[in-house]
Amino acid sequence: KTVVRAGLAISYGQVTQFNYIGGGQSLGMGFNSLSFGTPAYGEAALLMQNGLSYNMADLLGASYDPGIRPTPGQTNSPPSNVDRGAGRPPRIANWNLSVQREITRDLSVEAAYVGNRGVWFKANSLVDYNAVSEDRLKSFGLDIHKAADRTLLTSRMDSPAVIAAGFKTPYAAFPMSSTLAQALRPYPQFGGLGTLWAPLGNNWYDSLQAKVTKRVSHGLDFTVAYTWSKTLTTVEGHDGAAVPVNDVFNRRNQKTISYLDQPHVFVAGFTYQVPKIGAAKWVSAVARGWTLGGVMRYGSGTPIRIPASNNALSSLLQRSTFANRVPGEPLFLKDLNCHCIDPNKEFVLNPKAWSDPAPGEWGYSAVYYGDYRTQRRPSEQLSLGRVFRITERMRASIRAEFFNVFNRTYMVDPDSGNFQATQSVAANGKVISGFGRINTGATTTQDFMPRSGQVVLRFQF
Repeated sequence: KTVVRAGLAISYGQVTQFNYIGGGQSLGMGFNSLSFGTPAYGEAALLMQNGLSYNMADLLGASYDPGIRPTPGQTNSPPSNVDRGAGRPPRIANWNLSVQREITRDLSVEAAYVGNRGVWFKANSLVDYNAVSEDRLKSFGLDIHKAADRTLLTSRMDSPAVIAAGFKTPYAAFPMSSTLAQALRPYPQFGGLGTLWAPLGNNWYDSLQAKVTKRVSHGLDFTVAYTWSKTLTTVEGHDGAAVPVNDVFNRRNQKTISYLDQPHVFVAGFTYQVPKIGAAKWVSAVARGWTLGGVMRYGSGTPIRIPASNNALSSLLQRSTFANRVPGEPLFLKDLNCHCIDPNKEFVLNPKAWSDPAPGEWGYSAVYYGDYRTQRRPSEQLSLGRVFRITERMRASIRAEFFNVFNRTYMVDPDSGNFQATQSVAANGKVISGFGRINTGATTTQDFMPRSGQVVLRFQF
C-alpha cells in the first residue's frame, strides 16, 4: 500500500534562433545581400554547399571608412553584438522523491520533494560592455564618492571645469555636448552596449508537493493539491521580460526571487454525480444524473518590483540601481488582502520603507522580496450539467459553467516604480497619483473579470 518513487533527468532546451539582423548592422556577416542579387520569397539567402558569400567592401567597411562608426558629432546606437557563448542550449537538471500511501480502497495521499537547477539561460541584461566601473574612473583620478568629481562627471566636455582638469575628447568628432562620464566609457561613441543571446542565466526551484486523491465512489471524486515552493533566478522571464539588474558588476547581487514566484498554491478539483434518490420514479428521473464540478485555485500574490533609485548613479556610471529597504519600516500602509481598502481615498504602499543609496553608491537591496507581494487572486469555477438519453441513438446534454463564481473584486497592482513620486489627493479627497496609488481607471487581466457564466445545450444523433 506504500509506493516510493524517485527520478532524475537532465534535459536541454532549444537554442536561441538566429533571426535576421538588419538596419545596416549586419556588415560582413556573410549574407547574400543586394550586391549578390535579392533571393525571391521562400528562397534561401545562401546555401552552405556554396559557402558564405562576403561583400569585401562591407566586410572591411569599418576599417576603410571610419565614418561608419561613429557618426561625426553624434553618439550612435550600438551595433548588434552576438555573445561569444550564443547558441549554447540551456540545461535543466530535474529530480524528485515521492512517497504515496493508500489510505482506503478509494483514497490515497502523496508527498513529494521536487526540485530543479537550470543553467545557460538567455540573460542579456547581465552584460553591459559600456558601463563604467569605479575602478575605471579611479584610473583617471576620479572618485564618485567625492562631490566635486561627481559634478565633473556630469559636466559637458566643453565646460571650463572639464577643460581645466585636463580631459580631452576620446576622438576628434566626439560631440562636445556630451558629458565627461560619456567620454570615459570604454566605447564612448555608443550608448549602452549589451549583447545578444548571452547564456549566463541560472534558476533554482525547490518545492514540497502534497496531494490527496479520491477515486470515483458514490458519485464523488476529487483531487486536492498543495505546493510549497521557492523559485530563485537570474534569468530573463518566460514572457521575454528581463529580470532587472541592480548592479551589473556584481552578479551575486542579481540572484533574486522570480517575479512569478508563488510560495503557496492550493488547488482543488472535484466532480459529484447525483445518484438515484428515493423510490419515486419521477423524483429520481428529475434529480439523478446531474453532475456538479469545480476547480478552485488559491495562491500567494506575485512579487512587486522594488522602486528604482533616484541618486543619479546612471549619469555617473551609465547604469541605474535600486532603492534600499529601510529596516523596521512596514512595506504596506494597508494589507492588500484585507477587503478594507478604498482605492479612491487611500494609498497602500509606504514610501518611508525605501531610501536612496548614498550619492555614487549602488543599492544593496534584492530586486524582489518575499514579503512584498501583490494581492492574492483566487480562481474559482463551477459547472453543472446532465446528459439526457432520448433513444439509443439520440441524446441531449445541458451544461452551465460559471467563472469567478463568488464575484470577487480584484484591484490592479499599485504604482510602485518611484517611492519619491508625490502622493497627490484632489480637493474632494480622491487619490490622483503617487507612490502606492491603485489606479481605479485601469482594469485587471481577463482572467479576473466579474462573475460570468454560459449555458451550453447540445443535441447528438
